[in-house]
Amino acid sequence: MTEKRFEDFVGIISALNKEIQRIKTAEAKRLGFRGSDVMCLYYLVKHPEGLTASELARVVDVSRAAMSRTIAHLAEDGFVEVGDAEEGDASKYRAPVRLTEKGFEAARPLDDIIHRVLDEAGGELAMRERLQMYDSLNHILERLRTFARD
Repeated sequence: MTEKRFEDFVGIISALNKEIQRIKTAEAKRLGFRGSDVMCLYYLVKHPEGLTASELARVVDVSRAAMSRTIAHLAEDGFVEVGDAEEGDASKYRAPVRLTEKGFEAARPLDDIIHRVLDEAGGELAMRERLQMYDSLNHILERLRTFARD
């Protein structure tokens, strides 16, 4: 019984993650972006005042080095601008990163894609069921984080 429960849990969570990554990669490619660009653009739209590279790395859940590469690529293509920071390697993670007009324009379709995916994934769930599912997943995540740190 425990083995089946473990297999179901790990299998479902892994499959969900793979599908989410597949969708992000496919939609990013369709929009002319890399998969790693999507979440960066998403959070910068939500924070028009800008976020630092460190903040972006934290919310997107990637390493600071990976975020630096994403920001460099987006800046090179004119989608983001990086504000001034003091000299030094560590300070580059404290400079604000903001979307340019071109970046806002390019990110505009993301909202429609997100709504379409969420509607497709949970459209048959009542709001109460959806909230209960998110509460349960958050509870599991917090318990696993506690377990991993002990």
